[in-house]
Amino acid sequence: MEAIGNNIKVINTPEITQDEPKQKAWFKDTSEKVVGYWLLGSAGLVFGIVVFGGLTRLTESGLSITEWKPVTGAIPPMTQVDWEENFAKYKDSPEYRILNPHMTLEEFKSIYYMEWAHRLWGRVIGLSFVIPAAYFIVRGHVSQTMALKLCGISALIGFQGFIGWWMVKSGLKDDLFTTPGNTVPRVSQYRLTAHLCAAFTVYLAMLHNGLAILRQHRLLSNPSQGIAELKLLSNHQLRFLRRSVLGLAILAFITAMSGGLVAGLDAGLIYNEFPLMGTGFKPPNSELFNPFYARDKEGYSDLWWRNMLENPSTVQFEHRCLAMTTFSAILAFWLFARFGHVSGGVKAWSLLDKKMRSGIHGILHLALLQVTLGISTLIYMVPTPIAAAHQAGSLALLTGIFVLASRVSPASKRVAGLVGKRMAEATGTAGWVGLSAVNATPPASASYAAMARASAAASTAVKEAAKSVPKQGPRIHWQGGKSKA
Repeated sequence: MEAIGNNIKVINTPEITQDEPKQKAWFKDTSEKVVGYWLLGSAGLVFGIVVFGGLTRLTESGLSITEWKPVTGAIPPMTQVDWEENFAKYKDSPEYRILNPHMTLEEFKSIYYMEWAHRLWGRVIGLSFVIPAAYFIVRGHVSQTMALKLCGISALIGFQGFIGWWMVKSGLKDDLFTTPGNTVPRVSQYRLTAHLCAAFTVYLAMLHNGLAILRQHRLLSNPSQGIAELKLLSNHQLRFLRRSVLGLAILAFITAMSGGLVAGLDAGLIYNEFPLMGTGFKPPNSELFNPFYARDKEGYSDLWWRNMLENPSTVQFEHRCLAMTTFSAILAFWLFARFGHVSGGVKAWSLLDKKMRSGIHGILHLALLQVTLGISTLIYMVPTPIAAAHQAGSLALLTGIFVLASRVSPASKRVAGLVGKRMAEATGTAGWVGLSAVNATPPASASYAAMARASAAASTAVKEAAKSVPKQGPRIHWQGGKSKA
């Protein structure tokens, strides 16, 4: 056994005999690159329908179609008789009787087409995802793990259609007015938030998996740079930043869902000022926890949670608190990443590559934009363009956080193994590159540039050693630490 440098050693092994050809596996080790681009394109469609759904709600068009016809509903009314029939059904709804008793047929057509387009968009998303997903799985263009994820997303898309109708149905019933505080026809804020939550979940699942596939292909396309990136990502000094990004994602998601409650209760139409709410920074406690919203009029056992979920004043105050907490957390995260130090007295910024740094700057800019849109939506009493942009901003902020997470999260052992295997193939040997180099803990003072230089030097040593190694002879094992002869 011969030692080469400090990190490379050649392990003499018997000559490898050619095995019988194995049966081709149904699933690939890595999903094809086109699947990643398709997932990101599908995520773009979901992003669009989330924004368009907000416009449908803001224009009060969501209750114009009083039936759920998943197949035949894709075709709008074609004749005057069809329009009259659908208009007659809408006239039976609480929204028409209370809010729109003087609406004409032409006015009805405008809100009908808005809701019809929203539902048609959902059908397009379902078909453009389920059919290609089935093709990729049947043709073996994805890994087994990704095949299961695609099936899960497909099921969630179908369930989202059901939640959408379940939400609309809640606004067509008269018994909704038995709920304290409901004086106008509206869908249940609980069902609206569930609909929004499902849409966000579908979008983030598509985005996360699409980014993961493209990242994996980037690592495999240049194994030497891939190993340098894997070593950087495995640095334990970045653990705090990685956990912080996860915390930001959870906080931003919860804030967005509280916005769903605000929208469902029309809570943005009160206290149209900032930062005050009336004479102080919060409404009086008697208003925040008003016994009027409790169903249990004797023991008031549901006083707290009913007010937190059904009292417009309390819900808006909660959303304000969550939004300011999220922004403060993002600002603190940016300050720490930019000027803070990790264990060993090393500046956190020096451990980050260019993509990580741009991602951190990006989420701060998105947070600033989202706060501006939120305050503007409030003080201008929810104008449709700004309110729709505010809803889009919440999803854009989560997008930025997920993109940053994909850049700072360590790769799985399977991906690291594939990169090592590709590195061995690039050297032209029958050997393999071990994972110990990838998983080795870098020195406390190591920066991104230093680790990249060290990895490049090691990969050059691998290639030089490979030139003197028979194709089916010794194996080259790259490991951290000193090699023993």
